[in-house]
Amino acid sequence: MTGNVMHIDQGDVLILSDDELEYITKSFEAHNIGLSCIDFKQRIVSFPQRYVGYLSFPSRKIIIDSKHEGIDLRHILRMYYFMYASEVMDIDDPIYDLENGELYDVVPLFLSELDRVIKKGLPVEYADQNDDLEYLRGNVNVSRTLFNLRLQKRETFNCDYDTLTKNIPLNRIFKKAYFKVKNLADGDISYNFDRSFLEVSDIETIPEIVLNTNTQYCKKALALAYIILNDLSISDYGDSGYGQNLLINFDRLFEDFVKKILVHYSGDYGFTFWEEDRPYAICTSTNVEYNRSYLPDLVYDFKDGREPKASCILDMKNKTSSPFSNEDVYQMFFYAHQLNSKKVVLCYPSSRYIGNAQLKFNNEKLALKRIEAAYINIAGESSKEFKDNINSFIQNINVLVS
Repeated sequence: MTGNVMHIDQGDVLILSDDELEYITKSFEAHNIGLSCIDFKQRIVSFPQRYVGYLSFPSRKIIIDSKHEGIDLRHILRMYYFMYASEVMDIDDPIYDLENGELYDVVPLFLSELDRVIKKGLPVEYADQNDDLEYLRGNVNVSRTLFNLRLQKRETFNCDYDTLTKNIPLNRIFKKAYFKVKNLADGDISYNFDRSFLEVSDIETIPEIVLNTNTQYCKKALALAYIILNDLSISDYGDSGYGQNLLINFDRLFEDFVKKILVHYSGDYGFTFWEEDRPYAICTSTNVEYNRSYLPDLVYDFKDGREPKASCILDMKNKTSSPFSNEDVYQMFFYAHQLNSKKVVLCYPSSRYIGNAQLKFNNEKLALKRIEAAYINIAGESSKEFKDNINSFIQNINVLVS
């Protein structure tokens, strides 16, 4: 794509041309975004508040900037690296050093990282193999071998043995991500990639990969592959080529980011989250009965049972407004009542250091006396800043929940 680059803020309104309307409709459908935000008659789209990223049209590129001043797509991609590169992260890794400039094209980043991985060698693992062979290898299966002898087969020995293979889940993810963006790759690089994936099978569902010491060199390529598979779609411009559209649900990413910090990185096993929501009431009407349920983002020191309890409830709020909106306060009161909790912490992103805030209630009869607000700085340009900000946040939260 050639043409202009236009920046808009998260949640802004944009006027589209006729062909752009077609492309954005396809992109939203690919990301399972409802089309109610599009006024087709006036060709106006009101972008959903939770998404950041970019959209490529034949004549221009629209970059959706974060609503947080000082936080751009590079910082958000770094959060993605933290989430998906490995289960146990070394946050001193250079992967978290941000380069100057606008690195808004995920596809070239991925292809460059994948090229580096392939040049070093796609990872391999040992796999069990069973074959009829002309020679002994591994463990011989006597009954099958005798059967082959009676049939006078040339490959007489039926053997179980280990062999190295590239056909492993990690490479299947790389293959799926590569073929999704293949039309945007250079011809020479495509030829080399195609050959590298010849023995790697296709996958439908995307598995979760935990990297080990032998596959750490793949972690940035893996994180970018997940971004491509989960959040990127490709637009076909016909004779004019293809464009990439990246839409990241920043609200969900921030929630998962804080969860991973506290559950997997803090070293405190008191932080847990529920996989499914829990019913709190039954709604009945004519011929209809259904449950109402709730799902806090994170709980601390949770004890299940007939009357579940948590010593603290944490909720992630990706907002730029002042903390403690009425809606959030009402929600937290309900959660605290359901879990008999005396402590609530709301977690917000920021681009600088912000001290804690506290909402203290005038009514002393309330079981919940106050709600705390804590901020995590997700800006910064170096891995050291990234690590320091995460550690500072962990220490702060530990004080609030104890």
